[in-house]
Amino acid sequence: MQTSAPDQTPAVVVFAPREGDAALLRAIVTHQDVDALVCDDTPAFYAAVDATALAVVITEEGLARCTRQDLDARLRVQPAWSDLPILVLADTDSRAIDDGRFHRLEGLGNVILLPRPSTRQALDMALRSALRTRRLQFAVRDQLAELASHAGRLEALVQERTRRLESEVLERRRAEQALAEARRLESLGQLTGGIAHDFNNILQVVAGSETLLRLLLAGAADPRVMRALDGIRRASGHGASLTQQLLAYARRQPLASVALDMRTHLRATSDMILRTLGAGIRLHVEVPAGLWPVKVDPAQLDAALLNVASNARDAMPDGGALVLQARNWTLPDPALPESAHLAGDFVCVCVTDDGQGMSEDTARQAFEPFYTTKPMGKGTGLGLSQVYGFAIQSDGLAFIRRETAGTTIGILLPRSDEQLAATAIDAASLRSDGLAGVRVLYVEDDADVAETTCALLQSLGASVRPVTSADAAIDTDLARIDIVFSDVMMPGEMDGVELARWLAERRPDLPVVLTSGYVLSPERLQSLAVGFVRKPASIESINDAFITALRKPGAVSAERERRSGRG
Repeated sequence: MQTSAPDQTPAVVVFAPREGDAALLRAIVTHQDVDALVCDDTPAFYAAVDATALAVVITEEGLARCTRQDLDARLRVQPAWSDLPILVLADTDSRAIDDGRFHRLEGLGNVILLPRPSTRQALDMALRSALRTRRLQFAVRDQLAELASHAGRLEALVQERTRRLESEVLERRRAEQALAEARRLESLGQLTGGIAHDFNNILQVVAGSETLLRLLLAGAADPRVMRALDGIRRASGHGASLTQQLLAYARRQPLASVALDMRTHLRATSDMILRTLGAGIRLHVEVPAGLWPVKVDPAQLDAALLNVASNARDAMPDGGALVLQARNWTLPDPALPESAHLAGDFVCVCVTDDGQGMSEDTARQAFEPFYTTKPMGKGTGLGLSQVYGFAIQSDGLAFIRRETAGTTIGILLPRSDEQLAATAIDAASLRSDGLAGVRVLYVEDDADVAETTCALLQSLGASVRPVTSADAAIDTDLARIDIVFSDVMMPGEMDGVELARWLAERRPDLPVVLTSGYVLSPERLQSLAVGFVRKPASIESINDAFITALRKPGAVSAERERRSGRG
């Protein structure tokens, strides 16, 4: 039988097989205000010798029942902090047990040998000393446990901090890569924009000269001449399209941004997209009600969506499905990590195809100008670069998502709180008056461009006074001018935009039309009530811009008053 305190309560283990010894020793132990665990046999004794024991009190008879190997095995499994005190009571003059009876105590560890008979006081003192030693060991145990707990928490903190540092390093690396990519694309944009500006001036001369030749040769019936002129027109038109895409990527073309009803506009645009796709590709349009209006150039938005649709069509040579989706999106949003630098309300327009898809390397370079994976002659590599430049210039973003099957190209456009744009005046309906007798102040520093454009204006019946700078325009007698037609990029302290601002302050009634193929800061045009013609400008676009500007409320010209008086 074994008696003890409740489970988990530290106790002094007593093993005294001789009758009467166990009761005496238990009384001595409990006198120290600790529990006694009295063992009746060897297995019970072995089981009680563990790290929770306060001490062991064993008589020589009990020790005789234990083997050295078993007792040593029990003591060896103690934790590092434990050195269990063992009090052995042995007769001083007995040889009944064995001659080398104390030899077995060597190597057991913390053993205190007490002779019998011994006084109660000696037993009490020995037991108190053993308990004090054991309690110090328990204190070490608790401190080690606390240290282990602190170490665990410290390790957890270190791991968490390491994880956060790794995340910060990864985020910083992504930001640095994004910044490097943005700088690279910005450098490409500046390069391509500058090239497009010079190329546009050349194209203006070519396209204008082609138009003049048609006017001069209107009576000629030689089909060879007309075919040559048609080839020039096609080539100059293709060149103009390329430069417009370059300028869109460079974000150097003015945008006629208005507040646009996206749901209505996208439904109308989907008809154009469907005609672009061909018979083998199905178009699904998912444009919900409640879509926010956005501030955007409708023509450039249409061009961007058509470029994306054309790219998707080429990725599905065997047919497939194209999905045009739009949704409201408040940023930042973890679901759209590409837009981490944007904040506010946006409308996201996504075009998803189920075609061949893009490799990671292709997706990374897809927005670069002239990058294409299409065969020679099948693409210019400027379609998606126009999408990217248009989205960035509109204060939004363009992104590419590689899908399991196919590709998604998204365009984010900022929400507009402005009133939705009214239907624009159709300049074609105003052409009946023509430009006959209209006095034009034409400001252009490129002599070849000026010569060609002056001839075009004169062919429309206008009277043209050319000057080469904004300063020269200011020195002109503006009372004898009906409309100012000025290039934007010019040498000197004042460019075309500053000239238009100067005229708006001093001659707000004088219509102004600006023209350029390259504008360093297109946003400067937003606050000006001026017309704009993109280079290379056709005779039709010039005529339309002039008529629209002259018909605006507040625009007064002597020529128009004179024509009204004739009526």
